Amino acid sequence: MKKQIFAALAFILALCSNAQTASAATITPTGNQVWWGYFNESDFQTLDDIIGTGNPMTLMAAIYVPANHEQLGASTIKAIRVYLSSSVVSSLSDMKIWVSKNLPNDISQADYVEDVKDALVADANDFQLTTPYAVNNEGFYIGYCVTSSTGYFIRVGGKSIPNAAWLGNPAVNMNWTDLNELDLGKLAMQILVDGGDFKDYGASANNFERTVVALGETVDVPVEVTNTGKNTITSLSYTVTVNGNTSAEKTISSLNIPYGAMTVVPFAVNAETTTGKNATTITITKVNGNTNETANNKSTGYITTVETLKAWTRNVLIEEFTTEQCQYCPQAAKGLSSFLEKYPDTANRVAVACHHAGFGTDWLTLPASSDYCWFYNEGGSVYAPAFMYDRYAGKSYTPVVSREIDAEGYKKQVEKRLDVVAYADVHISPVLNTETNTIDVTVYCERGWDYSITPARLTLFVTEDNIIARKQVGASGMFIHQHVVRAVNDTWGEVINWTGNEMLTKYSFNIDPSWKTDDLKVIAFISEYDSTNPAACNVENCTVESLTDTDGIKDAKASTTAATYYNLAGQKVDKDYKGIVIVNGKKVVRK
Repeated sequence: MKKQIFAALAFILALCSNAQTASAATITPTGNQVWWGYFNESDFQTLDDIIGTGNPMTLMAAIYVPANHEQLGASTIKAIRVYLSSSVVSSLSDMKIWVSKNLPNDISQADYVEDVKDALVADANDFQLTTPYAVNNEGFYIGYCVTSSTGYFIRVGGKSIPNAAWLGNPAVNMNWTDLNELDLGKLAMQILVDGGDFKDYGASANNFERTVVALGETVDVPVEVTNTGKNTITSLSYTVTVNGNTSAEKTISSLNIPYGAMTVVPFAVNAETTTGKNATTITITKVNGNTNETANNKSTGYITTVETLKAWTRNVLIEEFTTEQCQYCPQAAKGLSSFLEKYPDTANRVAVACHHAGFGTDWLTLPASSDYCWFYNEGGSVYAPAFMYDRYAGKSYTPVVSREIDAEGYKKQVEKRLDVVAYADVHISPVLNTETNTIDVTVYCERGWDYSITPARLTLFVTEDNIIARKQVGASGMFIHQHVVRAVNDTWGEVINWTGNEMLTKYSFNIDPSWKTDDLKVIAFISEYDSTNPAACNVENCTVESLTDTDGIKDAKASTTAATYYNLAGQKVDKDYKGIVIVNGKKVVRK
């Protein structure tokens, strides 16, 4: 899967300088050597999980090992292993490997640089350092520099963690970035370590996110666990500490976590005997029945015990930033429409809203759409096409991400959110009132518990499909806009006044004469809003409905106009095209 990491970059020349030479080979560890890295082969999600800027260029990629590292502090680095994608390896040239205590502005400033002389191959490429690098308990960056004739070529995989993927080239105004901030995975790279301090049994744990459990119940708390020991983890023993009280030891069996791999492990935790929020510590005491030799063996977080707990299946809100000035927006629309057509079961759990902002404005821009550019980085640099999925930022400072390339990319983003349980639900009944020329919406909200950090808010969008573009850049012939936001009840949503865990309310929207009522939908979603933090405005759940007439009857009018067919991306297709097509401005399913 290809992922774009930056919106716009100038054309550049390769900046790698000549130095020593290294060759690709398969190196087998000997003696006290081991291949180490944040990345593990089990982190590969696809055979083609690559990132880039979308432009051919030279990039430097690296990982960072902090000073006084528990395992590597007194070791020597003998080699680097770089995983390359089979789809782009032939496009790569001028590969160099490098080590440096500080991030260089260009490759010539690195402390140690070697040319790679042999042909690159798909998957693992092992490059031995002519001069081994002594760590001496100092922090260091280690990685590679490569030039590509294609726009996506840096291979990644797995779940993002700090320091596992740095990318940049300051010489061309591309500042170094820890990709953990963008949640793009770990750099597919390892290093051959000689003389490190590697224990036989080790399991380190990251802290867990806030969790809820009902009185008398047990909750599985998901914790990211990394195997830092030499032996594959088959079982973990642990204790739970709350308010100074530590539980008896429990054991999780039937695990298979190889050395270096990170896996989410569910730890069963019993509810407290009284309701309330409690700081909780899960301590991994043993690995395979042996003492856990890793210092970082605790996972902490908050678990809230409630009297009763109700949860719902999640629907996902996709918000797209797009304008008619945006050259690549038609491609993004094509990918999104392909996802909606190719995966209807997933698409049925999705609501899509397009904000005409992010790359200038156009005749479809609403004031609220411009206000939403705040999500990029509190109103910082903006671009389009761009997307938000439930306004969820993960570990990033912004919920805005660049477009996916194909249907599978959008599906993957949506499925990440579908896997998360929702603690609120929303239902709407939008009615077309022809007497008042309004859309009258009845809204019912329900929550399972008081989950929100900031007060929960309700936002309604009115969207319209099948709007013919006036002048869409990057499109040939007629282009048709879909999912365009036409009206908003309140930019940041209205605070929900709960009665217990329920709320019933009504809204009305005036219908603009230019709107086609048959193409209107209403989206409703419950979210949080923190005016100081774009990454703290998650959508808890959403729904989307078409309008119904007050009398329940819609007129069916036959057209005598010669039919012209377009797909959902606004591209003209022939009459035998299968899928959802637009015929004379109306959606039709062609099988």
